[in-house]
Amino acid sequence: MDILIVSRGIPTKENPLSGIFEWDQAKALKQKGHNVTLFVLDLRSIRRKRSLGCFENTINGIRVFVWSFPVGAVPPRILVRFGRIGIRKLYKRAFQNGEKPTVIHAHFTEYGGMAAHLAHRKEIPLVITEHSSVMVGTDVPKKLLTVAEKAYRSADQVIAVSSMLSDNIKKLTGVECVVVHNIIDGDVFRSATGTKHTGFRFVSVSNLIPRKRIDLLLEAFSIVSRKCQDAVLEVIGDGSERNKLEEMTESLNLRLRVAFSGRLSRNEIAERFREADCFVLPSKQETFGVVYAEAMMAGLPVIATVCGGPEEFVTDEVGKVGYYDSPKALADVMEEMYHSASEYDPAMIREYADSHFSPEIIAEKLTDIYRSVLDRRAENNR
Repeated sequence: MDILIVSRGIPTKENPLSGIFEWDQAKALKQKGHNVTLFVLDLRSIRRKRSLGCFENTINGIRVFVWSFPVGAVPPRILVRFGRIGIRKLYKRAFQNGEKPTVIHAHFTEYGGMAAHLAHRKEIPLVITEHSSVMVGTDVPKKLLTVAEKAYRSADQVIAVSSMLSDNIKKLTGVECVVVHNIIDGDVFRSATGTKHTGFRFVSVSNLIPRKRIDLLLEAFSIVSRKCQDAVLEVIGDGSERNKLEEMTESLNLRLRVAFSGRLSRNEIAERFREADCFVLPSKQETFGVVYAEAMMAGLPVIATVCGGPEEFVTDEVGKVGYYDSPKALADVMEEMYHSASEYDPAMIREYADSHFSPEIIAEKLTDIYRSVLDRRAENNR
């Protein structure tokens, strides 16, 4: 098939996580044997320094077309209007002489709206994958919900990255979704084998924002550290809460036991996983929880909260998941993991993660969805 993926960005050296979900899927579908074209609609603010205009390149056998135009923080409907202009420009460059993709696959709410207009005009089946954490809540902004409803109803199939997100989309819009998890890059994380080290190392990776509840983690670790004298904690990530969390670490007298490492690349995170004994993140809300899956792909047992994503895939064989919403509850399970982490089989955890999140598995699921969409279209046209 000829698959056109519509993305917010593409990973670069300066911004390695830009459009990472879309790029991972593009690579997996290419490896599966599909012809893949990636449209990147970079509509970030003018303050994000980069070249503006239309560009094209071929990366890993994937045709990449970029339209970079400074829009910034505008209402969703306005963002979609600008995006429609860009997607039309890219389409004219990428598909000529009557050529057109078999399927358009767009990611995230507004980009689904941009792609919906093109898909309708060109009579091309449309699939939308929703990742947005905003769509998990009950207080979705009305303007965004209006764009979402229109985009979802224009799609031949909507995919959600977790069951909780799927259920909420159904409640909000009445649209049925299928669930397909995000891809985890096995080449990066699967090779992470533990290295010998002293003490017990907890590691956490997240944006340092309120809903990740790193403050709760610090309070819990303060309790754990009194009983587990050789336990340390590394916090990877950056965000609005960092200064507050570092000050909290000082006030809890944990400066020598807790390290803040800032934002790291995937390869650097994999290195940290090699040196750790357990991954822990008491997040309040996730649409999927990619960092839990990455840790599992590296063979680490994980501690997760019931927050929308990880409870679907964290089992007793790979870690612990529960309502660890108080410092004591989280500290208790961390102390339990301190004593039992060696009982987990890293190879089995990696194998489990591979069977759920590998590029091969996800590409096969997406291919089945594309075939189903095409079959329905053919049946409706008879």
